Amino acid sequence: MFVTVLFGDNKMEMFNLNCKLINFIHNLKERCGLDFRECVDLMDSSGRVMNLEEKQHSVDPASSLLLERQYYVLLRVCRDDDTGGRKYVSLLNNFSQSHPELTELLWKLSNPNKERDRKISSLRRGRTQRSSPARQTRSKNLSGSNKNHPVK
Repeated sequence: MFVTVLFGDNKMEMFNLNCKLINFIHNLKERCGLDFRECVDLMDSSGRVMNLEEKQHSVDPASSLLLERQYYVLLRVCRDDDTGGRKYVSLLNNFSQSHPELTELLWKLSNPNKERDRKISSLRRGRTQRSSPARQTRSKNLSGSNKNHPVK
């Protein structure tokens, strides 16, 4: 049972899942040339983040979290000083070109407040646009009901 992790300049490494998560994460950092103090995560091909940070000291098998024969993109997890939230940075160079469909998902994960604000503003714009036709329809109905009154 193994997974393939993509990182760097189109590098890929295969990792054995028959080990504890704590050992898997340690080996991942070592083989990918990362500092052991760095927080890392993996993103699958559907854009789902595996949340390794929460399980970095777990003795559960790596196979309980990761699916065998899958490809994962290595991510660096940073703390946003302003919001206290997580920022995800792909450690696969040219990520936006090689995986454009995942780039937006990664941005949304790293900017949940901005994404929420964007949705709220688009909803507000939608309500404004929707309310205008309703008013027009209403005024048409009013003018239709005034057929009995002659227009001067």
